[in-house]
Amino acid sequence: MAAIFLVLAVLDAALLTNVLLANTRAGSVSVLDQPVTGFTQGQLLLLAAGLGLLLALSLGIAWSSSSARRLRRRELRAARRGLEAKVAELQRENTRLRSQLERTRPNGQLTRAEPASAQAP
Repeated sequence: MAAIFLVLAVLDAALLTNVLLANTRAGSVSVLDQPVTGFTQGQLLLLAAGLGLLLALSLGIAWSSSSARRLRRRELRAARRGLEAKVAELQRENTRLRSQLERTRPNGQLTRAEPASAQAP
């Protein structure tokens, strides 16, 4: 999304640069080597101001969306680190419990509980 607004800002800046460099006289205006006629100076000034505003907005949106994406990645990395720490802690606890189980049973084999009906009185 940020890339779209960045491309729009670059195109807008290129258009404004062309208008600025191609028009050195006050009497006529040309855009991309095409003369623009039928507009008053006030209307042309308003058009240039609108293009400048579009440039500023495009750059602002591109910057804010990339900032939001960086923030989201940072939050995801922190959550992943937290989960990795929890997994490591659970693995240590599992190892501790297994070794404790091995110490309590001398032969190291798990015994199955017999059903009550199978036991002789």
